[in-house]
Amino acid sequence: MNKQRNLVIGLIIVLVLVIFACLNTELVAINFGFFQPKMPLIIVLVIMLLLGALVSLLLGRGEKFSPDVKKALAKQKKELDNKYRSEIESRDKQIAELKKVNNSEATK
Repeated sequence: MNKQRNLVIGLIIVLVLVIFACLNTELVAINFGFFQPKMPLIIVLVIMLLLGALVSLLLGRGEKFSPDVKKALAKQKKELDNKYRSEIESRDKQIAELKKVNNSEATK
């Protein structure tokens, strides 16, 4: 069922893209300063989309975390886990006490 849904969504996206391409076939001039090629608008849009994806890919990689940063993050995660685990245990005890009080009042 999931594959069929993905297929239908993919076909709808392709249909929209084909319609978009058919609507944007007029020639446009791109000014590079020393020459001015003319090409269909859809080609210009696709080229700019691919260049944007390439720039995002290259800039988005970032640097890998150093071992010091990994250790600091692991330490901070452990501290937060312990802090919130103790808070949850404390809240669970309060809830249990309130249930006991509530049950004892209900039986009166």
